Amino acid sequence: MNLIENEEAIKKKKKAKIIMAIIIVLIVILLAVSVFLLYMINEVQRSTLKLNVDNKSTSFAEDLFVFEDDKLYVAIKDFGQLMGYTPYNGDYKNSKYSETTTECYISTPDEIASYSLNSNTIYKKATLNDDYEYFDIEEPVKLINDKLYVIKDGIEIGTNCIIQYNASNNQISVISLDYLVSYYANKFNNAVVINEDANFNNKKALRYDLIVFQNTDGLYGVYNADGTEIIGPKYTNIIFKEDSQEFTVTTEENKMGILSIDGTTKIEPNYDEIKQISRDLNYYLVSNNEKYGVINHNGNIVIYLEYDKIGIDESRFNSNGIDNAYILFGKCIPVLQNNKWGIYDTNGNVILPLEYDSIGCVVGTQSNSISGNNVVVIPQYEGIVVGQGVEYGIFSSDGEQYVPVMLDTVYSQTINGEEKYYMNVTLATEENGEIVDKQYTYDVDEYFSQFVIEPPESLEENVNSLGNNGTNETVVDENTEVTNTDTQATDTNV
Repeated sequence: MNLIENEEAIKKKKKAKIIMAIIIVLIVILLAVSVFLLYMINEVQRSTLKLNVDNKSTSFAEDLFVFEDDKLYVAIKDFGQLMGYTPYNGDYKNSKYSETTTECYISTPDEIASYSLNSNTIYKKATLNDDYEYFDIEEPVKLINDKLYVIKDGIEIGTNCIIQYNASNNQISVISLDYLVSYYANKFNNAVVINEDANFNNKKALRYDLIVFQNTDGLYGVYNADGTEIIGPKYTNIIFKEDSQEFTVTTEENKMGILSIDGTTKIEPNYDEIKQISRDLNYYLVSNNEKYGVINHNGNIVIYLEYDKIGIDESRFNSNGIDNAYILFGKCIPVLQNNKWGIYDTNGNVILPLEYDSIGCVVGTQSNSISGNNVVVIPQYEGIVVGQGVEYGIFSSDGEQYVPVMLDTVYSQTINGEEKYYMNVTLATEENGEIVDKQYTYDVDEYFSQFVIEPPESLEENVNSLGNNGTNETVVDENTEVTNTDTQATDTNV
């Protein structure tokens, strides 16, 4: 009996061992599976791009970010919308109401930023003034997934944010300007960026670790991010200029100057007004006693402070593609003195003397008003339109006469999204044995290709050509859409 019981006990022990072994194997398998699942979950999380905005996890469209050539590209309109901007098609400056998808701009009540396909240049404009700021980026705007994309630096500039990409956890972190304002206002109780009347440009300085502050006497200075004073509190006003990375300062004597972001004086505060008009040349428009001139970054005079106005009113020539209202074609500076216009080059030499009544043709002022856009330049030929009395001529950017001052009108028309240029002239013409005045319309491209690019031997032959090849009607295909976008002004002085 004991033998039988022992055999049963042995069998039970063996069975228990087998079951235990199976359990252990199953546990090991389960642990392995769990570890594998955890690994796979972690890998999926690592491979899934994540987005934090102001330290908060944020959902986003799959194509908001694209990596190409180890560079992060961002969908401009979609990201702008995420950051509180309103997106639009078209170019705000030159074709605001266009719906072209090769250009776009994003807008807030404070600022507009504009982008163009294949362009390395972004421009921004504060809504409270007429000055444009230009920024060059490393790579041009691209068309990806039928949307305009720009590299990280380009969208940071446009939306005034900071973007960081952490490859180890595949996460993009975005810090907005509003977050920076709140952060630095808490860190520095005398920072002025939180005030209701704070200048928006000074808020943008926060992206560059620069904090405008105000002391107990109401004077302004600048700290860096660690609280080190860069510009002492000596000024009644300080305004940050993002594209040139400098500050415009105003003294207690109400004089203005320019300081760099490291506190170095660039232009002594000796002027009633001052602003940069060319970042490439480092030129500044200055004024004293309502007289204007141009100086360089060393304070040396380029054009003496003796003019009533310098530069054109580019708002009258919205469709004319004016990049710089003060320096046309990068080398021509229009000046006005005693109601007469002239043009200097950027070395201060005279291109055209002070003898013209207007720079540019405003078509709405003509008695035979036509449907067209105002013109101050002919971009493809570096031509500049000038007026004497009610007649106009066209000169090159070097002062060479393209067309004598004898034209009735110079204007453009927007055709299939491009600007076509025309000019009208009234000439005495013989008809049926009688001399009558007759108006001719010329396509500028056709006229220039025949008489300017390969000019006749004499000016007289050039002048006589007017009337021989013109038409009595504007040379535009009747099936082509024509728009009129420029301001209709009431006088010809620009």
